[in-house]
Amino acid sequence: MLPRPSLSFTLPSIYDSTKLDCRVYHPACLDGSFRSSPWRRHAAVVAHPYAPLGGCYDDPVVAVIASTLLQLGFVVATFNFRGASSSDGRTSWTSKPERADYMSVASFLVYYVHYLRPPHCPPATAIRTAPPPTLLLAGYSYGATVTIQLPPPSSFLSQFVSPPAHTALADIRLRAQHLAEQQAIMDATPTSPRKSLGMRVGGSEDTSSQKAHEKLRTHSPDREEKIRRGVKDLLSRSHLIHRKHDGNLTGQHKELEHEHEHEHEHEHEHEVPCLGKLDNLIEFRSAYLVVSPPVGIVTNLATLNFSNPFSSWSRRKGGGPSSTKIHGGEVAKEETEAEAKLRRNPTLAVYGSQDGFLSLKRMHDWTGQLSSTDGSQFRHVEVSGAGHFWLEEGVLYKLREAVFSFASGLIGG
Repeated sequence: MLPRPSLSFTLPSIYDSTKLDCRVYHPACLDGSFRSSPWRRHAAVVAHPYAPLGGCYDDPVVAVIASTLLQLGFVVATFNFRGASSSDGRTSWTSKPERADYMSVASFLVYYVHYLRPPHCPPATAIRTAPPPTLLLAGYSYGATVTIQLPPPSSFLSQFVSPPAHTALADIRLRAQHLAEQQAIMDATPTSPRKSLGMRVGGSEDTSSQKAHEKLRTHSPDREEKIRRGVKDLLSRSHLIHRKHDGNLTGQHKELEHEHEHEHEHEHEHEVPCLGKLDNLIEFRSAYLVVSPPVGIVTNLATLNFSNPFSSWSRRKGGGPSSTKIHGGEVAKEETEAEAKLRRNPTLAVYGSQDGFLSLKRMHDWTGQLSSTDGSQFRHVEVSGAGHFWLEEGVLYKLREAVFSFASGLIGG
């Protein structure tokens, strides 16, 4: 299954700075084991099932998905939503905070990959001329529902272009840079024990005692303090700009900006220092993987009325849940954009024929409608005999096979 993570750390959610447990796994090609297959900067995030029902990043189906992607050369991030395991906070009724949690981790991963420079990485010129790497956004069960609801990466990454200093947005960018730079230092020091900041490279052990140790290390005050010091040092060395601020604490700014060192103090009364834009930020090709997206009475009772990715199809057929009528055009717009995103980008939905958390007929109608549209890149695989938890004999292997085939196609493998 999964090796021990290369990085264990926390991130603040861009929703409200709730602290989230995160892990990053490096593929073997990053440690130089397979020089004939250099790292091509592919990256993936995998989200877990519903936290109040026990979902967390240690879920075995999450591990199957993540390990399959890792085998193919993806840098893989997993995380605990708010309220899951030892992440702070509690699960929401709407899934909006969880969407922000996911966007926080995905944005971190984009910047981490941007800054990561292993010794044997191809030259920058070769990277720029190569096809764009893939950012695969994946989820299982409730994590799949959140994945479907995400706005396009270009939308949420825009918040990180020049975020105000001392906000979750800036902290995420700086943590990505700091951890990537620390990784480079360790790569250049072969004798390093690789324990600083909770980092570790390589290894295939994953016993329960090691999991317990990893959990404790994730929350080590000493490890977190080292990261905070690293972020503070980076911020002190960063070239900050000042932007007119509209008074909104979410980081929205007016376009006017200027170099802060050339302005007088009184001109800064309504401005805030911000990180500068990275002109050469890596550009990814987006793709989506959703495994067992839950639909039906059980899920609706568990999470009340979080947006249903199938409801816009139902409205077109004359039906639809009452929550759609309550929320009106906003929900309809979100659902339409979500479906468009799944058509425009390579997407795979994998589900079991015996999944009690969904209506098989509605799944057939929804997947058929999305995949039959002209130019659609949406595909689906139904695994005969598989339930929601993928416990039946032989079905987990079929899931791995479907994920491997889809991801191989994304990266040209």
